[in-house]
Amino acid sequence: MTRRTALHAEHVRAGAKLVPFGGFEMPVQYSSILREHEAVRQPRRDSSDLSHTGKFWLTGDTVAPWADT
Repeated sequence: MTRRTALHAEHVRAGAKLVPFGGFEMPVQYSSILREHEAVRQPRRDSSDLSHTGKFWLTGDTVAPWADT
């Protein structure tokens, strides 16, 4: 089963073409390749959904205060 990231609804709302990647449904393209090629070369226009890249289990008596810093 393909999982969805926390930003899945935002990708759908933005019109992303979604494909399976690493067990997640991830955006591969939003508009034309040429428009995206130009957009990511502008300093203010690049972003990535990295919410699928890691998972952590924090345990121990003092982990809550440490993780909140």
